[in-house]
Amino acid sequence: MMANNPHWAEVSAAANRARTNQAGRRQAVLAQRALTALTDPILPGPHVVRWIQALQLRINHPDWTLAQLGQSMTPPITKHAYAALLRRALRAGEITADPSAEHAGRDWSNFDESGRTET
Repeated sequence: MMANNPHWAEVSAAANRARTNQAGRRQAVLAQRALTALTDPILPGPHVVRWIQALQLRINHPDWTLAQLGQSMTPPITKHAYAALLRRALRAGEITADPSAEHAGRDWSNFDESGRTET
């Protein structure tokens, strides 16, 4: 029975670390692709700069947790805010890199950092 295993917490923590590292390495590969697409000089806006910062951190530190990455942002943000920022950056890079994507060629200059259109 797992509940009676004195090493269960230790084994569980090791498994969580392994999953985190594996996910981080996968995200770093995706981040590199998105970064390539987003570094096009025609993409303006402070939100793109923020996306690039989030992507660079993930690429440079694939083994860090989301909390560590968020604290490394300037200014520091929570792990949830970093995860959301990274998702938006990956999505924007995917859309920009794939000309057949539904939103390909979108003008990102009128989008705020959350990905919504500014009014």
